[in-house]
Amino acid sequence: MTFPLPSGAALAAGFFLIVAGSALFTRSLEATVERFFENRNRGLRILGNLSLSLPELVLPLMAFLVPGDGESRIEAGTGALFGPPLFLCLFLLPLSLFLGGSQARTLLREIPFIAAGLAAALLLFGHSLLPRLLLALALSGVYLWGLLSAPEPLEPHEMPSSPAPWSAKDALFVAGGALLMALGSQLFLSGIERLQETRGWSSFWTALLLGPLATEAPELLTLTHFLRKRSLSQSFSILWGSIHLQATLSIAAGLLASPWAGSPDALRAGLLLSGALVALGLLGALRRGAGAPP
Repeated sequence: MTFPLPSGAALAAGFFLIVAGSALFTRSLEATVERFFENRNRGLRILGNLSLSLPELVLPLMAFLVPGDGESRIEAGTGALFGPPLFLCLFLLPLSLFLGGSQARTLLREIPFIAAGLAAALLLFGHSLLPRLLLALALSGVYLWGLLSAPEPLEPHEMPSSPAPWSAKDALFVAGGALLMALGSQLFLSGIERLQETRGWSSFWTALLLGPLATEAPELLTLTHFLRKRSLSQSFSILWGSIHLQATLSIAAGLLASPWAGSPDALRAGLLLSGALVALGLLGALRRGAGAPP
């Protein structure tokens, strides 16, 4: 599905819809977690994945599955797989210098599995569907394991004030926000396609560099909300939960929904993401070794 808009207008409209959807969801995030989840860290990761990370999952799937300029869309979809988690890793790197013991342990526990899965995905460029299917199942398992093993306690001094009781309005905010973000993702993808058609820009690098500005706007908006409340644990849950989904389920979707042919650009982007994850793991180890408070 394409929209009869110039590239700049499509990109701007997509960005606006994604941010507007995120703003709707953020208004109900704490009340929804309080209402449905005893484990707040797990609730933030699940709800953050279902809504805040929806654009990162929808954008490459639309690129791979919706009819259009096949090669251009596949390049854009592949760029949209690697760009967003790399973008978020750059934000989490400085934040990880102040993590507590439970967050450092989470990084040390989960990063080796995610990095191994990403390395396997890069090695499977150009391979047949069967090994890609097996790896996609393994990455889905890593994602579910990460959710189920999320530690419960927020630090006592970081516990947020009780939000207002959950209501039907919150449900509308969650559903409406997710819908706006899905529509915004399609508009944004349409703008990327038009840039390739009219100016000859690489769809891969356009999606890699411009995609995160829109698809990660929800996470950054919500991150700002929690940092203003001095809640480092919840900020970490939002950022790492999104990276975790994008480096597992989003890559799994790419393995199955695209030809996964690979390119030198895709390989370089995957290696950059692997390096960022390794750097996060090393910082987690330093925080653990420095005796970060549990």
